[in-house]
Amino acid sequence: MGVIPCHKSGFFCNDPSLNYEFKGDTVSALLLMAVIISVPPKVILITEYFLYKQPDYVLKESFKKKCFKLFKIKWWLTKDYMFGMFFNLAVVEVMKGLTGMPRPTFFDLCKPDAAANCTESTFVSEFACTSSYHWWYQLDSYRSFPSGHASLSIHAGFYTIWYLQRRAFSWNARPMLLVPLLQLACVVFAAVASLTRITDHRHHWWDVLVGAIIGFSTVWYTCMILCDNFRSLERYCDLTNDDKERSIQKRPVRVEDTRLVITPEINA
Repeated sequence: MGVIPCHKSGFFCNDPSLNYEFKGDTVSALLLMAVIISVPPKVILITEYFLYKQPDYVLKESFKKKCFKLFKIKWWLTKDYMFGMFFNLAVVEVMKGLTGMPRPTFFDLCKPDAAANCTESTFVSEFACTSSYHWWYQLDSYRSFPSGHASLSIHAGFYTIWYLQRRAFSWNARPMLLVPLLQLACVVFAAVASLTRITDHRHHWWDVLVGAIIGFSTVWYTCMILCDNFRSLERYCDLTNDDKERSIQKRPVRVEDTRLVITPEINA
């Protein structure tokens, strides 16, 4: 993303692994961010809507209160999901900045000045980019390791899969194949976003592998530690004790007619 200042690790002159032509991204950074920010929260809201049950101590719940509870659950889960995603992004950005590894399209995007007059076996550590590409592309040309697309797409995709596995199967009225198909779509999205980084020559295979490991690590941390494996959602649905007392007070109370009858004592 270009947030952390980048170290330049250098390159070998005429390295064929860095000499691929830049042809763009199959999954752009803008598309990736749009999907991982918008899709999981929507899945959470829709799922919790169908799973929601009115508390037993409430006679009739208002639509406003129901919406408030649903958004409270969504906020709790989305907050933890976004925290895990930003944690993921921070790790990736720091690693990119520290390593400064050139991409497979490095020579095309950067056109380093030192590459014009060096022999094949020479290692160059000091250089400046001279290409006609925007400065962001020039900076990004030596930010290959690890893959942010792989780490973020796997974090988003497998968080959604994990959430659906823990929550959506409680919805008894669901279509039988709906949840598995949604989970499959998440796997396909993560796979496409990750593997196209190799086929587009935007990353080396080891960049994607390490990015995937980071993604799986952060999604485990988010689901198991932050979200407690989705075991504690009930407390976010409950009313407070005051709400319970008010609900109980509003219930109609039927008073039985009780009479005290004194029977005179009969002497034997």
